[in-house]
Amino acid sequence: MKKKLIICAIVLVVIVGLLAYFQYVPFWVSIVSTGAFIFGVFLGWLAKGWSDKHVS
Repeated sequence: MKKKLIICAIVLVVIVGLLAYFQYVPFWVSIVSTGAFIFGVFLGWLAKGWSDKHVS
């Protein structure tokens, strides 16, 4: 129960932070930075999978 509450709080903080960020920056900046963040997360996930497979 406590773990679920912590995860909900983190998700809420991220959503509020994104809404505030999108409010104060131009639209194209928010789209580009959000796309770069998603691409970075995906690339990090791929790199972790590769390192888990090839590095002991």
